[in-house]
Amino acid sequence: MARAGVQLMVALMPKESHQFEKLSRDYRPLLLSLARKLSSRGSVEPEDLVQETLARALQEFDKLASASDAARRGWLCTTLTNRFFDLYRQRRAEQEQLPGLRLVQSEAVSPEEGLEEKWGEFSSEQFRAAVGRLKPKHREAYELHAQGLRYREIAQKLGVPTGTVGAWISEARRELRGLLTEADQGRRS
Repeated sequence: MARAGVQLMVALMPKESHQFEKLSRDYRPLLLSLARKLSSRGSVEPEDLVQETLARALQEFDKLASASDAARRGWLCTTLTNRFFDLYRQRRAEQEQLPGLRLVQSEAVSPEEGLEEKWGEFSSEQFRAAVGRLKPKHREAYELHAQGLRYREIAQKLGVPTGTVGAWISEARRELRGLLTEADQGRRS
């Protein structure tokens, strides 16, 4: 695949293609060795680093063609190293954001996880009594949703934005959890 990428890049500039292909062939082992050392912990793919470095070399080939061997080697190794650090910082920033994303995702996927069994322990009367204790707007939105209406339909019926309906229903669920948990603790005492 790496070879195909270089051939594709070379095909775009046939005039200097032989010179660039030679540069690629000559420096690829050095670049791959450096890339493997830098990415020994598996944070970045060595082949990707080499490909991106060679792509940059192709863009700057007019300057590299006339440079000395030491200057080319220095430019290629510096470019590869800088790209590694860019990718490393990017991945580290993504990793730092992951715990917060996991927390949001777990709440979004199943906010009632672990409470399903508790909900079933309450009689219909107890549940209706808890619903009756909700704030009026929350109760009305919750009851309409329980009847099968969609948020949009509830919003039209109540004359409020759809987002408000979602917030009211979410708050109603939160209040119900609190009321039923409170009732459950009182029952077990």
